[in-house]
Amino acid sequence: MRVRRTLAALGRTGIGLLLVVAALAVVMGIESPLSLAIVMGGPVAVLAATFSRARLGSAWDQLAAALTDAPDAGDVVAALKHLGRIHRTDGPLALERAAADATDPLLRRGIALALECNDEEELADILLAEARRNAAEGEAARHVLVTLGKLFPAFGLIGTLVGLALLLRHLGEASLAAIGPGLALAVLTTLYGAVLANVVVLPLATRLHTHLVRRALRTQMIIDGVLLVHRREFPTRIERALRGYVGGAGEPSAHVVDLTERAA
Repeated sequence: MRVRRTLAALGRTGIGLLLVVAALAVVMGIESPLSLAIVMGGPVAVLAATFSRARLGSAWDQLAAALTDAPDAGDVVAALKHLGRIHRTDGPLALERAAADATDPLLRRGIALALECNDEEELADILLAEARRNAAEGEAARHVLVTLGKLFPAFGLIGTLVGLALLLRHLGEASLAAIGPGLALAVLTTLYGAVLANVVVLPLATRLHTHLVRRALRTQMIIDGVLLVHRREFPTRIERALRGYVGGAGEPSAHVVDLTERAA
């Protein structure tokens, strides 16, 4: 049951990594099932023992979101400007109906809270608390990937030591055929661990970190926009205020502020 839960939590991530290593090994003609079992099985077992099933599932969801196309921040600015105009001209009921059609779940949640809260300070505290929770979940997911990136080389080294032990056991034999398997195990486990860590996992962790930075910028932009809509500011002022968050190439601008520090 424990193995089944572990495989279910890791899901397609583990299968994908296994296929990458297997494909590389077959192409280069250096496949070794024992080396692959050591390098893959060890980190999977350690992750299962270290992190909860929910944490592993959340890490996969965060990574899947990071691998999709980044949403356009300009669409959020246009949506908030439109909602601000509706709130000024048509009132709260029309705003509630218009917010239900928003594609961003955080924007829908923010407008719903803006309609419920009369106090702007209370509204800001609730939104920042949710943003801080989301940021903590994202950082926890990145920590899972960074841990996995450290485990692969570590188990590659463990496999190397196992191979050297086998090599020394048969070193006194005259046949080189008895020495070859231990030497192959020692070399291939290190190779597999280095490839998995530096070619697969750590680049994914970097991609996830970039996604989290962009999401923090987008979250803060939505929070400020919701507060402006709550005040019934002019739509043009809402647009001017939020355009400062949008960089020229769609990258996070210097306007981004750490949500954790702001919420503290």
